[in-house]
Amino acid sequence: MSHRDRDQNAARGRTRTPTRPREDVTLKVPPGAIRWGLKVFIAASLIGLGAVFYITQDVGGSLSAFRLFDLRWGLVCLVFASFDWFGGGFRVWLLLRPLDIRLSYWRCVEISGATAAIAYLTPAGAGGGPAQLFGLVRQGVSIGRAAAANFASVLVNLIFLSLAGLGAWWLGAASEIEGVQLPLNISAARLFEWSAAGFGIIAALIILFAVNPRPARKLALRVFGRGPRVRTLLRWLHELHGSLIIYARKGKIALLLAVMAGVLHFGGRFLIGWAVLRGFGIDAGFWNIVLLHVMIQFLIYFMPTPGGSGVAEIITPAVMSPFMPAALLVAYTVVWRFFLTYLTVAVGGSIVFRWIHPKPAKTSSGRRGQSGRPTREATGL
Repeated sequence: MSHRDRDQNAARGRTRTPTRPREDVTLKVPPGAIRWGLKVFIAASLIGLGAVFYITQDVGGSLSAFRLFDLRWGLVCLVFASFDWFGGGFRVWLLLRPLDIRLSYWRCVEISGATAAIAYLTPAGAGGGPAQLFGLVRQGVSIGRAAAANFASVLVNLIFLSLAGLGAWWLGAASEIEGVQLPLNISAARLFEWSAAGFGIIAALIILFAVNPRPARKLALRVFGRGPRVRTLLRWLHELHGSLIIYARKGKIALLLAVMAGVLHFGGRFLIGWAVLRGFGIDAGFWNIVLLHVMIQFLIYFMPTPGGSGVAEIITPAVMSPFMPAALLVAYTVVWRFFLTYLTVAVGGSIVFRWIHPKPAKTSSGRRGQSGRPTREATGL
């Protein structure tokens, strides 16, 4: 091979991501943590549903209510649920472009689904970031670039949800549900305003500290000392800041488009509740139901249980009780959670399982071995 050919190949190598991961790249999160999260997710969900059964005092009527659901609306719910995957995949695909990573869109959709599944199985979605990082690394993306895209995803989510809450409030969302009263005589309009404002404040602080982490560092060290958790938080803010600098230099358009892609990514989550209600034959106001489910997403986003399990099963019937008879509350909640969360956990979780335990493939000598994956990669997520 001539020197010119070698130079051209080297130049191509700098701009194109390899299709197979390097042998020395390893990233581990114990599979036991995923199994633990799944157990807590199931247990908390059952406890939440048990609480609703207890409140409604009609086990037989609640169980028979499942037969009232029109499966044709189930197809609509399935379409809305797919928005989460396709929108999330589009967001990942966009964020990889400024980093000169040419990963296929469908591979990004797969990573998005797996990321959502692990986020649902960990408290406050903490496992979503490592899952996306692992998914990118196993596709040959360097850890540095994968981390930059990962932190950009966090910023994009926070920015979109903050803007969605602020925009809905500015356009008079509270007035749309002014007459809806929740249990304990709580106004749905006031709860929407509080939840949107609370989420916006938390997101704004994180984004502000990401832009300039020095004040956060000084404040954290002065108030909390130099413990390991404080150092972990400060390292997280520093890496978030580094990611923001990368995209500010050469990825502004991609970052903006990724925020706009949140309409698809989160829009399906907001719409599923309305479609489930129609499936049970209830024609409530479209915007009322959508806004209430925007509020529910704000309320469960930072919940300590995996995927907001238990909390979501209790909050949702309370919020939706003005729109349906008590006998439908359990059936509505289960169907809504199935399309919103349970389905993603099942499908995305199977993808993660395949990542962790790849099927052995026959080598040319006839013996079975790993199908092009590093041995260490299969030891854990």
